[in-house]
Amino acid sequence: MFAEGYIGIAGTIGVGKSTLTMDLASALNFEPILEEVDGNPYLERFYKDMKGYGTMMQVWLLNHRFRQHREFVARISLGKIRGVVQDRTIWEDTIFARMLNEHPDKLITDLDYNTYLDLFDNMVLRELVFPQILIYLDCRPETAIKRINSRGRVMEQMISLDYLRMLKRNYDQFIGEMEQAGVRILRIKWESFQPVGEVVRLVHEHSLKPSIFTKWVRPMRRTPEMRPKVLVPDHAAA
Repeated sequence: MFAEGYIGIAGTIGVGKSTLTMDLASALNFEPILEEVDGNPYLERFYKDMKGYGTMMQVWLLNHRFRQHREFVARISLGKIRGVVQDRTIWEDTIFARMLNEHPDKLITDLDYNTYLDLFDNMVLRELVFPQILIYLDCRPETAIKRINSRGRVMEQMISLDYLRMLKRNYDQFIGEMEQAGVRILRIKWESFQPVGEVVRLVHEHSLKPSIFTKWVRPMRRTPEMRPKVLVPDHAAA
């Protein structure tokens, strides 16, 4: 199911999602929905110790974004607001979990990854409300890291170019999956910022294209190398 008036802004860290979210929401008279970076108690710890805090970071983000998602979808459906522009949708959470699981150092173990995906299914796939349009801001990792360094958030200075390259690959894969699911994808080259009026024009133009939802592509589970054995007491086995 799609929510008319729900626009998502997708893209790697540092691409400029928050700025476009604010500008586009203002231009459309929609409400901006931003990531609460300052309210995330795991973010700084995660950048210092990704393996130690990777799983709980993802669980916190999923819980936070799910609450946001349900609240604004309800407000749109009740006519309390015209619409929203959201900086990173709940659907993108799986990108980061998958990337951390596929990292050479297994920043999220297979067991934790499968548990996270089960939680995602139980929470999100029962609330199949997709964006009317998902705008993908596409830029090179090299451009993104320059913007990260320029905005000067202390906790982000530990983000490496290799991390951003891995994130870009996972985003490209995710966008392909969303297209397969029938979501309208508006790809915009974001090597340089474009006027918000041009983005508004593209949004209106893209909204006229047909969009038929098929199904959400359920992320693949990892096959554990070894399942835990169930120990049966001798007297129970007799």
